[in-house]
Amino acid sequence: MSTLLHHRLAGRERLEALARYDVDDPHLKQQLDAISMRTAMHMHMPTALTTLVLDNATMIAGGHNVEGWLRGGPGGPAEWSLCTQTVLTGEPYIVTDATRDPAQCTNPIVELDGMRAYAGAPLIAPSGQVLGAHCVIDSTPHVFSEEEIAELQAAAHDVVVAFEQHPSRYSTEYKPSFFNLD
Repeated sequence: MSTLLHHRLAGRERLEALARYDVDDPHLKQQLDAISMRTAMHMHMPTALTTLVLDNATMIAGGHNVEGWLRGGPGGPAEWSLCTQTVLTGEPYIVTDATRDPAQCTNPIVELDGMRAYAGAPLIAPSGQVLGAHCVIDSTPHVFSEEEIAELQAAAHDVVVAFEQHPSRYSTEYKPSFFNLD
């Protein structure tokens, strides 16, 4: 990984914001999988993912119809992940045909896994830190409409709401369920 990319992803405030959430909570995973399935269906895309971009890796926190080498693992190198661009810019990142995109055409995910189209919306925590992306991918080119990008951004907001409901045990917001007497 390039030192510059690592430096841009390794900001203390951003990593602390990521650590606020219990990403191993199975209920959170179910929520993220459901949001991903809804996004894929509404956008007529085969695959949707929720990723968290760490300082050197991208973690798949939830997804729908994940195929290829991504299916067997928790994520991959940050420098391969198109979600990294979403995190770095804090804006939706769109690639209509990765094989024709100068920034992505030699990306191993494009070359090895056949990913062609990508649209990702940033996951922006209440602190303002960008945690990762909610994205859709396809093996065929796709031109994304403004309505589709708006749908993706709304789903990214739903993802952040789900994360907020699952604070880490090490977070000051954590309250064990046995304290919930409602």
